[in-house]
Formats: sequence, structure tokens, C-alpha cells
Amino acid sequence: MSMKIFTPFLLLGSLLGLTQCLLLPDDVSMPEDKLPAATQTGANTAGCIVDGLTWVPRETGIMFGGKSSPIIVHWGKVRGGQHPLSLVLIKNIDDVTHVHGETHLSLYLPDITRPGTFALDQPGDPSVLNGPNAYGLFSFNKPSPDQVLLTGPSAPGRLVVTRLDTVARIVSGTFEFTPAEVTSGLTGNGTPIPGGKTARITEGRFDCKF
Repeated sequence: MSMKIFTPFLLLGSLLGLTQCLLLPDDVSMPEDKLPAATQTGANTAGCIVDGLTWVPRETGIMFGGKSSPIIVHWGKVRGGQHPLSLVLIKNIDDVTHVHGETHLSLYLPDITRPGTFALDQPGDPSVLNGPNAYGLFSFNKPSPDQVLLTGPSAPGRLVVTRLDTVARIVSGTFEFTPAEVTSGLTGNGTPIPGGKTARITEGRFDCKF
């Protein structure tokens, strides 16, 4: 299962001549990741601790006719009357030696209309649009193939939505989960078959416009 979410956009940018590489001078160092405060103001910030390292979404090397956003949030009503929430946080930096140089984190809830606490402990399938179960996902996008770590019955987590303002279009919350690598698809009852790699994601927070 591939979660290479950059590929279609890179191909499109290449064809249209929009992609530009921003090369940093040798004497310019990469900024350190700093965990943002857990606010509820629509500050468009997010971050967490991944295996003891501070992780924040950011992109430093690619433009597609303008800077692309490392935070993508969708909420709204879909067929069936549900209101799914999808949050994708992207880290794509110039430092190819960094363990998190090309990674992304996703959170998904199948139906939410008010703040609350949601368990991430059921089988989730990111390949299914608007699936029935909530999940948290962390993916290492380099080297190929992707290493996809997913929550489930044996790899649980928790997502707390502290603000869902459908007028100001702000969603804020906190999260923590310990996903496991999915290497062999799903079992007969839909449970992800875990691989050998896991991650510990703690102190997660987001405060975003959608």
C-alpha cells in the first residue's frame, strides 16, 4: 500500500514547468523544529514528538507556482449525512539525511460535529475514501517503498478535538498514538497486519483553519 502523496503533484509540476528547487547556501543551517503551543485560535500550527524528536510540518525545497501548504484539513458533509474530518501534516525538508526528512502524519475521523475524545483503536484503511473507522497514520516516504504505520486494535491511540467551530472554520485538538507498520495488507476481518516498525507519537497538537 503506497501513501506517496507527492507523486501526482510532482509530475504535474514537471509537465507545466512550475516546479522550482530552492537551494540553500552552504552557510545557511536548517531551522530547528519547535513544538507550537496547543492553541485554539486558528493559528494554522501543528506538531508532535515522534520517537523523542520534535516534529512539525514544513516544506523547504519545493514550490508549485507558489509555496505549497504542509497542513491540509478537510471537514464537511458527505453522502450519507456524515461529517468526516481529515488532517494531513507534511514534512518535506532539504536535509535528506534527517530521519524525518520526508514523512507525513494523517488523522481521520469518519463523523464529527462537536468537540470530543475519539479512540484510534479500530482497523483503519486509508485507501478507502470516507471509511467507517477513525485512524492515525505516520509514513516514512523515503527510501522507497513507503513505510506506512497505522493505528488499530494492537496499535492504539487517542485524538481529542478541543474546538470545532463551523462558523469560523477552526478545528483544534491534541493527539497521541503508537502506530505499527503495515506490510502485508489486512486480515480477513479488516485488521492491519503489523510489520516490524513502530513509532511513538506524543504531545501532538493542531490548531488549523479548514
